[in-house]
Amino acid sequence: MRQTKTDSGFSLFRGFLAILLCLMLPAAAFTQSAAFQDLPQDHWAYADVDFLISQGYMEGYPDGTFKGRKVTTRYDVALILARILKRMEEKKATIDSASEEERAALSRLTKEFRDELGLLDVRVDSLERRMVDNENKVKTLEDMLPKVKMSGFYRGRGQYIVEPSSVLRDDYGDEATFIDPGLVTFYQQLYLQFTGKPVNDKIEVFYELYGFIKGRTWNKLVFNDAGNSGQNPFDNVDDYVRYIQNDNYVRSNKMHIVSTAKSMKVRVFAGESATGIDNPMNILTENTEVIKPYQGVEISGAEGGVSYQGSVLKSDIRSDYGDTTNMVSGRLVWKLPEKFSEDTFSIGTSFAEKIMDYEIRGNSNTVRGVDFNYSTERAGKIQATAEILTSNAYLTDTSDNKQRNLGDEGSRFDISVQNGGFTGTVKHYDFGRHFRAMMAPEWGYDVGESQNYPEDLSVDDNYGRKDFEGEKLTRFSVNYDFGNKLLAMANNLSVEATYLSKTWEVDPYKASPTDGYSGRKFTFQLLSDFTDNTTLKYDFVQAWDAFADEGGATSNAFELNLKLSDSVSSKGKISIDNDSDDIYEDNGQIYENDGRTGYFEINSDINPRVYAKGSVEHQVQWIDSPKENVRVDYIGEATYNLTSTTSFTGGVQHIDYEDSFDGSRSSLANAIIAELKKNFTNKFRGRAFYSRGIIDFKDGKTDSLDRENIYGELIYDVTRDATILLKFGYDYPYEWRWAVSSTDNGRDYKDIHTQKMFIFEARSNF
Repeated sequence: MRQTKTDSGFSLFRGFLAILLCLMLPAAAFTQSAAFQDLPQDHWAYADVDFLISQGYMEGYPDGTFKGRKVTTRYDVALILARILKRMEEKKATIDSASEEERAALSRLTKEFRDELGLLDVRVDSLERRMVDNENKVKTLEDMLPKVKMSGFYRGRGQYIVEPSSVLRDDYGDEATFIDPGLVTFYQQLYLQFTGKPVNDKIEVFYELYGFIKGRTWNKLVFNDAGNSGQNPFDNVDDYVRYIQNDNYVRSNKMHIVSTAKSMKVRVFAGESATGIDNPMNILTENTEVIKPYQGVEISGAEGGVSYQGSVLKSDIRSDYGDTTNMVSGRLVWKLPEKFSEDTFSIGTSFAEKIMDYEIRGNSNTVRGVDFNYSTERAGKIQATAEILTSNAYLTDTSDNKQRNLGDEGSRFDISVQNGGFTGTVKHYDFGRHFRAMMAPEWGYDVGESQNYPEDLSVDDNYGRKDFEGEKLTRFSVNYDFGNKLLAMANNLSVEATYLSKTWEVDPYKASPTDGYSGRKFTFQLLSDFTDNTTLKYDFVQAWDAFADEGGATSNAFELNLKLSDSVSSKGKISIDNDSDDIYEDNGQIYENDGRTGYFEINSDINPRVYAKGSVEHQVQWIDSPKENVRVDYIGEATYNLTSTTSFTGGVQHIDYEDSFDGSRSSLANAIIAELKKNFTNKFRGRAFYSRGIIDFKDGKTDSLDRENIYGELIYDVTRDATILLKFGYDYPYEWRWAVSSTDNGRDYKDIHTQKMFIFEARSNF
């Protein structure tokens, strides 16, 4: 809408009056707020104005507001900008010392509000000239400097122990034992990273420097006999000294040079993880848990329809306790040219070798593979991969328990089909018992976490098996997304079913109870949104271990999420579990482990200031048996926002647990939590947390447990890249915060208590 001359004149007069009033206010009046509380955040210029104000170019009115005025017009924003420019004109050096981000914000605002500033008799020409001159100076300096970018961070951390017997963790959160009070740990770290690009982006040189200061130890000799300050007569003469310890050092941590030529990329590096091979089995992986810091050379590229990868690697002496494993890898892939077919077809061949040492003949692991890959979108989307593998590894031969180099074979096959709402997958692998790919991740075998992979293949439970040597797996999975086509009452209805079978190659020299049997699992899942406010989930699992006379275990779980209103929602879960192989006998009667769990939760935004949540969980094990175990868990929690910067959370918990197998475990547990959070300013905040849990055992013999935890922290964000922290106590993970564990049937974790220590930390990125 066009503004009349009268309106313009009135706005101009109001603008001059506002500026005059601002200049007449005492300087102390401008220290109350870093940003205007009533400046509308949906205004397009809010971010730039707020940023400049936060950087100190304008402090604001005494109470941080515009005295009830609505800042909605362009002239109101121009008034703010006019005052900023006036302050900068008074201190001409300000524009020269302004950061690039600050100058950019000023430039955007002055260009947009040039007309309004002109009506306020604010000239922006000289300012723009100074900004352009300054940018030209910066660019000239940048051109003169070497093309090297430096970044990094500094961190200083200290731990002051008030009561050593109460402190069970160090400042990292790891378990530790302390004897003396005082400043027991204090260390400082410095990382410097230098990245240079001397030839645009075609070459990159990177160097990382790591500095560490902790304590006063310098060139201290550490002997093989722990605690012995002299020579150990039971060692060889040259084995007296185990290592030399320095608490203060600077070392080269990482470095690389990368050349990205058109036909070949070359990477020479040290102290970094290997890139890996783009192989279906991932026989050489970039998983840093498997391949720790290495040094070496990698090449990759493509020429004439053939892509290639290759590397020669040596493990860093800092990894694996000084292990110096060597690795060599290579891969070639030929891809069918697009002009021959709209489908995609490729053939790849891979090689990877891990050499443990050069002293024992055959002490290495070599893997070779050929893979075929095909995909098409003619009828939906079909992808298929097949791979044939062979390996040689230095293993223990169970026929005579001697180590020698043994070879074996493996194969993998994967296919997926997607058409409309249908998705089907098939996965199969067959690895001989002597097959090893020690450079590959364990997920390549579809097993749980192993205990010492890749040195051995032990696992806690693999369908009754304790390892995955010689494993064969077949898995079928089908998923169909009906959307809202099947049932009018069900939106986004989808179902998924999976069947898995595992067997293992029999070792004639090492019998296993799983020999001749297979582990199997069938799963089914249904998901549906009946309405926008109602969601249902159903899961069914049937699993059989690979044992004779295995009955199997089943699990049924139902979950319903219901939004009752805009401010109230609820969740309900029921699970039914049965394990026919987990039994006990009582007076000739056999009882199976049947379990039932019910859970209900409701939460509500009672009003804009109050949020409340309540839940109850009821667990029953060994149903219909004389030794039925029951646990009931009640939790209530509420958060009250006292102000826009202050909130308080309080909660109570009650657990009633009855253990019929071990009466000394039956208990009543009660716990409370209280947490106060406060943002003192937009950069300074604090938190205080308190929890207490009391566990009374029902046997009348076991003493009650009383656990109390007090924790506090103050955090000051000096800038976006610098923070100072002061903490008291130990901040337990969220699931432990009640000081009473629901996972341990009402009994608490023994170490949840106030750890009387202070932790100080300062860190900065640059």
